[in-house]
Amino acid sequence: MRFPIPAMLTALLCATAAPAADEAPESFPSELRITGADTLWVITEPVVVYGSTTSGTTDPAASSVDAIVLGAQDLQSAADLAPVLPATRTVVNSRGESVFMVRGASERHIRLWLDGIPLNVPWDERVDAGLVPVDAIGSVRGVRGVGSVLEGPNALAGTIELRPLTMPSDGARTRLGVQFGESALREGRLLHQRRRGAWEVLAAGSWRAQDGYVVPAGLSATTTQGPSRQRLNSDLEQASLLLRLQRRSAAGAVWHVTFLGSDGEKGVPPETHLGADARFWRYPSVRRGLLGAGLHTPLGGGHAWELVVDAAADLFHQEIRSFDDASYTTPALLPGIDHETDDDRTGFARARATRYLDRGSVAVQASARYARHRESLQYAGPELTYAQFIGAAAVEADLDLDGGWSTRAGGGWDLASTPESGDKPARDATGAAAAFTRLERRLGEPLTLHASYARRSRFPALRELYSGALGRFVPNPDLAPEVQDLWDLGAVARRGAWEVGVTGFASWLDGAIEREGLNDGTNRFQRVNLDAVRTLGVEAVAVWRPAPAWEIGGHHSVIETRQMQDGRYDGAVEDRPSYVSFLSAAWRGGGWQATLEGMALGPRMSADVNDTGDGLKRLPAQGTVNLRLARTLTGGPGPLSRGTVHLRVDNVFDALVESQVGLPLAGRTLVCGFEAWFDARTSAKDPQEH
Repeated sequence: MRFPIPAMLTALLCATAAPAADEAPESFPSELRITGADTLWVITEPVVVYGSTTSGTTDPAASSVDAIVLGAQDLQSAADLAPVLPATRTVVNSRGESVFMVRGASERHIRLWLDGIPLNVPWDERVDAGLVPVDAIGSVRGVRGVGSVLEGPNALAGTIELRPLTMPSDGARTRLGVQFGESALREGRLLHQRRRGAWEVLAAGSWRAQDGYVVPAGLSATTTQGPSRQRLNSDLEQASLLLRLQRRSAAGAVWHVTFLGSDGEKGVPPETHLGADARFWRYPSVRRGLLGAGLHTPLGGGHAWELVVDAAADLFHQEIRSFDDASYTTPALLPGIDHETDDDRTGFARARATRYLDRGSVAVQASARYARHRESLQYAGPELTYAQFIGAAAVEADLDLDGGWSTRAGGGWDLASTPESGDKPARDATGAAAAFTRLERRLGEPLTLHASYARRSRFPALRELYSGALGRFVPNPDLAPEVQDLWDLGAVARRGAWEVGVTGFASWLDGAIEREGLNDGTNRFQRVNLDAVRTLGVEAVAVWRPAPAWEIGGHHSVIETRQMQDGRYDGAVEDRPSYVSFLSAAWRGGGWQATLEGMALGPRMSADVNDTGDGLKRLPAQGTVNLRLARTLTGGPGPLSRGTVHLRVDNVFDALVESQVGLPLAGRTLVCGFEAWFDARTSAKDPQEH
């Protein structure tokens, strides 16, 4: 089914009233830097931002995206964040999961956070970002590489932190949003915030559903696609609820409690290159409940000490229904039939104490995560139980030196154990050292230089060790941890309308965990430790404002990843593109907004069990172009304070882009929607409104 979207949007845009004659045209200020602890977007350091009205730079390996940029992305889930985060892309794997890859690194090297709550599911050490709602997210901070020893274990390639909306002043705010699009996409969102004195509350609910997504016209996959352009078995339906309560004390302490719950189901499109040998799966149930609490409080006289504590509980349930063929009707769901059920219970706690000095600070942190997983691979079949504990302790100093120099350095120890291993052999506890050091030199306002070194480890996830993934993988309980040495060297410059940052990076990953095809005629893989994988790269980020109403920004990363073979780094590694690029040109004026986006992905090798050589197939360079047009109106004397209607066309030229071999992404897609804000402020004006 397709909606007459162009006609709908034309009617909506034509129905909007023109701005008043005395209304000033909207434009981009040269800089807006918000640093208050209770603002809509909290920034603790200047950062590069693209396609927004907010910008500043210091570290080109760390970027923040504010509420204005997020609103212009028309996000359906966290998976849609990748284009605005440099060197980052979203990959849809054969399980139908949308996962982040940063600087070409494995998706399990990325940690995703929400308000101090870890979102990675410990069983697999990754999270389906396509099922992470972002209805109440006010900003996103992404760190590429290792930014601190305090980031904890397993964060070898970076962290992505989602921060909920907060209110800058007393009052109430309500937002209503809807979207409609191709393949009967329909989405509704409702958000309410209220702040009074020391208390603040947020409630956000959403529901979205789609019959599937449209594939590019040039795709040919008769067995697993058929004549329809709607991707086979690509439907989705999900409901979510986020609740947050926060209180600020007169002494400067802030505590919050956050709950996120979601419930949904989705199809998993089959791999087109495997024909009748593809896996035919569905997720009839994916449910998750997250409850977290955080405390941020000064200690001692003169606030010389600070304590930060986070704790979270995570309940996760999913089912994977396996079918015989592309009809998705057989076999009947009876005892003994392949049907995976996963139940996870996870507890997490982290505490950090910081001592502030005259010219710096010293922090000590400890964290612990315990996860217990129950798995059944047959309907009404026996269950196996697995468990993993990961703990870490670290200390780090951040000091300002003379002559514009500053340094950050720290070290720690990580520990992992598997107290329960189902019917597989038990493993001994494993430890690993962590280290980080950074040196920075500020040469006045125009130029900042920095260099850093980090050593971090990633412990194998339970699924990598023990799961057969419904017959597609052979378990390997002997996997060892990965150990990475990472070097970064960067510079950032600002001059007039320009901001430019460049970072070179080099990493050596000993014992890299990669999947290998078994070439035994069964289309199965096994995860193994490689001798070493080396990654060399350069990433550049830039913003240019040629006029008050215009902003052009983008990022380009060149990456070379090779595994060691016969003493030389010349072996290919799957899913490492030779470059990742994004370019955005945005214009605002008189209530109108227009954005043009271009994304490009360089050639890369992708796993193909049909390949009788090294099991890899080369995918060519691919890219897409997106367009967005929006009309924003400021409300009058009534309760409506602001309204926006938008039309978005993704993949304008209907280009074929494959996430992996046999996994094409959506073709040309039309989406339209609107948002309405109802504000009732009782004090200062929101600095985000302009």
